[in-house]
Amino acid sequence: MLALKGRQDGFKLILPKEFIPEHINEKYSKILREQRGFISTPIDFLNETIQKIEVLGFNNATVVQSSRGVPGSASGFAYPANDLSWRSPANPMALIDKTLNVQFKHTLGYLNYFMIFESFLYHYSRDQKYKNMPKQLTIDLLNEKGSVYAKIVLDKPLIDGIDMLSFDYTKPIAESQTFQVIFKYSAFDYQFIQAEESNWNGEVE
Repeated sequence: MLALKGRQDGFKLILPKEFIPEHINEKYSKILREQRGFISTPIDFLNETIQKIEVLGFNNATVVQSSRGVPGSASGFAYPANDLSWRSPANPMALIDKTLNVQFKHTLGYLNYFMIFESFLYHYSRDQKYKNMPKQLTIDLLNEKGSVYAKIVLDKPLIDGIDMLSFDYTKPIAESQTFQVIFKYSAFDYQFIQAEESNWNGEVE
């Protein structure tokens, strides 16, 4: 029998190497090497700053229709008017919000922000035929033991928006700031991984 525990399940979103164009990768690799940190590649640095993601979800799956009341005695209605909910006639896939929200932590003088900003400008102004853009993004879902038990694969992701930079001298204490990048995708697939592949025995203590 499954039992709930205090430890949370986890996730892992790894942006692929092609997310950062080659000449931008070379530029930021040099900057990272000068920092003498333990991460020297821009894509690894970018992935390490991911804090939170939001994906899937749907709405407008019902249609509300008002029924007419049924007259009864002279004093009122035997069955008053009422709102009835019905399933939407739309294709269920059309109801899913194909948006991926990724929250990053600002770090090293907004370095990761400008990595994404410059990559966006390059892909959208130079790569007219989508040749070098990432074809998929994969979200690994982890159980409480840290093993991958499922994947959400997003096809043809595109950057739809990014938060504005906010500079504020009115706060006396510096805060750990974040920014959000919004992706849109065309389709998704949920892939359940067999126990032998994920090193998970199916038991929850």
